[in-house]
Amino acid sequence: MAQDYDNIGKKIWADHAEDLSQFVLDTDNVEVLADLGTEQQIIERETDIIKRIRINGREAILHVELQLRDSTDTPMWARNTQYQGYLIGKYQMPVYSNVIYFHPNAGRNDPGGYTYSWSDYEHTNRYKVIRLIEIDGQAVLEMLAPGILPFTPLMKPPTGMAPERWLQECIDATRAVPVDQRTQADLLYGIYLFGGIVYASALLDQLIQEGLMQESKTYQYLREKFLREATIENTLALLEDQFQAEAVNALTPELRSINDLQKLKQLLVAAARVQNIETFEQMLHE
Repeated sequence: MAQDYDNIGKKIWADHAEDLSQFVLDTDNVEVLADLGTEQQIIERETDIIKRIRINGREAILHVELQLRDSTDTPMWARNTQYQGYLIGKYQMPVYSNVIYFHPNAGRNDPGGYTYSWSDYEHTNRYKVIRLIEIDGQAVLEMLAPGILPFTPLMKPPTGMAPERWLQECIDATRAVPVDQRTQADLLYGIYLFGGIVYASALLDQLIQEGLMQESKTYQYLREKFLREATIENTLALLEDQFQAEAVNALTPELRSINDLQKLKQLLVAAARVQNIETFEQMLHE
């Protein structure tokens, strides 16, 4: 599930880089020049978003990490020290680094940097901590910036407004923004996915009907991925009920490698009917 948040978050950043760059840097004077590769060969992690930008007439690197919850295995300040050191060394220009926390409880203890000083030695690393729950959501809605809208349900609603009403306001603003149908479907799916961090799925299903999201390529991809994984698991469960675990385990890698959903559905039906594992194996190889 965390990978789904990453995927849709990066997709929104790719489609609306200007909106989001201006949002995190808190200035309109930003021009996105290029999307830079995120793979870093000298460290074990991959950064989320790296853009070459021009801000106030000066080129720089914009770096953003999208965090659903707190970083548990390695503290964020340690991860960010790696990232910034690598990026400064590679591009030899200023790096403006940001961490966006989605869950309302995340990021509370993020110090936003790391520093030490002893004798003639000194090092300082700073980055901006952005906790969506601390952002004035109404002010963001009034910006009419499409790329930020999927994140508004996680922002602070107007004083006294019920959460359900705030979610509806965010949906209404997204449906009113002047974009094409496919872009709007992507934005609504973003609200549906990120909204699920704090809102009940039943409420999201009620307010954002599936038909509104069907034009979204990201929605289609993730829905097919979910159906594919569910079909594989159901097929394995049927086989394990009938045949020896060793025989089923031997076929599992090949079954999991199939991307054709129609073929997987056919194998699911076959798994309930075959008399022996050899018959199923033959169908698997067809």
